[in-house]
Amino acid sequence: MEPNGVARRWLPSRESRAPIRERGVIARPDLVVVADDTLLADSAAQPVAGCDADSTVLINSTQAEATLTQTGVSHGGRVLVADFTALARETTRTLASLSTALGVAAAHLVGLTLEDALAGLEEELFPHLTASQRASNIELAQAAFALAGSWEPVQERLEPPAVVATPLVEVAFDPPRVAVPSIYAVGNSPERKTGNWRQFRPVLHPELCTRCWICFVRCPEAAISLDAQDYPVVDYDECKGCLLCVHECPVHGALTVEKEVR
Repeated sequence: MEPNGVARRWLPSRESRAPIRERGVIARPDLVVVADDTLLADSAAQPVAGCDADSTVLINSTQAEATLTQTGVSHGGRVLVADFTALARETTRTLASLSTALGVAAAHLVGLTLEDALAGLEEELFPHLTASQRASNIELAQAAFALAGSWEPVQERLEPPAVVATPLVEVAFDPPRVAVPSIYAVGNSPERKTGNWRQFRPVLHPELCTRCWICFVRCPEAAISLDAQDYPVVDYDECKGCLLCVHECPVHGALTVEKEVR
């Protein structure tokens, strides 16, 4: 959900009782929420790509399920259709709250309670709203949860994923040592280190590092290399301190932030 309550076209997310390490595309979704039914016929969007008979597709639409199936929903699984646009307009008088309705309905479908959904709204959305907007969004959340109440929650998959979405274009992949840019020379400005821009520095703790290489791959300046044991090494002369590596690191505490002192 965006802070202003407007739903994005694509907003992939994962839910698990265990730590989530996967950061790639969701190839076999359990639940897909389509806020705009015109996307179903969009070959570039492919909102139901990867869905199978165990997947549930929730569509915000005024059209009948049979019509939508002909349009672009033919995965063989469950299709749920409701007019959340009208519900949002009737309750809050604005379409900016559409993501509230869809998010709460999705929360029910993954097994959460209304209290869980309202807690999420309180944390993510309500700080950006006025008192009257918060009240109308709570009313909308209650109505959307009641509307979805007759739907059985999505069943948890027990088997590992086996179906992969078909991409529009096959993109060649090279290993990080080849594909990631590396710094071989500092050009004609050896005294003007980009590391001088930094206010905070990332600090690696090797005892916690799993050598997943995510920081190495994600660094936009290629300021992270790998040593002989494949542990990341930060080139502080070139590191600008964007801290993207800290944000992307999947292991809590393996990369921490320290104030730069010169």
